[in-house]
Amino acid sequence: MKIEKLLQGAFDLHVHAVPDVVPRAQTLPELARAAAQYGMAGLLIKDHTAPTVGRCFTMNEMSPGSVRFFSALALNPPVGGLNPCAVESALRKGTDVIYFPTYGAKNHIAIWGAGKPPTAFPLPTPDYSGLSILDENGKLHQDSEAILRLIARHDAVMATGHLSPVESLLLLRSAVDFGIQRLLVTHVSESVNAMSLEQQKEAARLGAFLEHCFFAVTDSCPKSVSLDWIAEQIRFIGVENVILTSDFGQVSNGPPVEGFCFYLGKMKRLGFSDEELRTMIQGNPRKLLRER
Repeated sequence: MKIEKLLQGAFDLHVHAVPDVVPRAQTLPELARAAAQYGMAGLLIKDHTAPTVGRCFTMNEMSPGSVRFFSALALNPPVGGLNPCAVESALRKGTDVIYFPTYGAKNHIAIWGAGKPPTAFPLPTPDYSGLSILDENGKLHQDSEAILRLIARHDAVMATGHLSPVESLLLLRSAVDFGIQRLLVTHVSESVNAMSLEQQKEAARLGAFLEHCFFAVTDSCPKSVSLDWIAEQIRFIGVENVILTSDFGQVSNGPPVEGFCFYLGKMKRLGFSDEELRTMIQGNPRKLLRER
């Protein structure tokens, strides 16, 4: 089977596009046309600085067809950080995924730096130290708890963002306690929040899907990893627990859909069957999004 055929009915749940506060490879309409050409089922549009629900609603209304756009809110400084009010507003509008802090997370800044590429997004001050989900006593912050309650009430997807692995696991345990049923660990291979194999196993035991992004193997990613290492992690944890995404949109990585297809071809050459790849780009995303 030609690798392009794998994209028929596939989802890429981590894509960046124009408009954004940094240059991106394609506009939303360009991205939609490319995804439709390959017969893809859906794309999740992520913006680190603003909710994408309005954009995705418009794209779904204006370009009906096989490709559905899914929306997200990332809890970074431009939306008030760990801001329950912003979360409630986004969820009432129909946002699909709530990401805990990404580039604004204390962990992200400690590892990748503040306001530096590839995440040179706005911060309140030059010496900004970042957001943590924990209070001064090391317990889950009351705003974090309020956000979890909102996600549970609206039955949305909770994603861990760029928190540390320890924070992410604590958040996942708390999410389960609050009744959240749809959990996603954000790009477990990328150096900013890479989980050990045992931590990944714990996250899967808690019911989370583990996201592996192809961005992690590109030169755009600080301390990039090999595709062989990603494959080894997937084999350890099992394809039934994994969602493959691109995390593309960077100008240097070119058009996201074509890039996604390219790396799926590489995964096939590493020994993953068509059925296994379909599980990670079709079956598991459908389960997470509750798509038929």
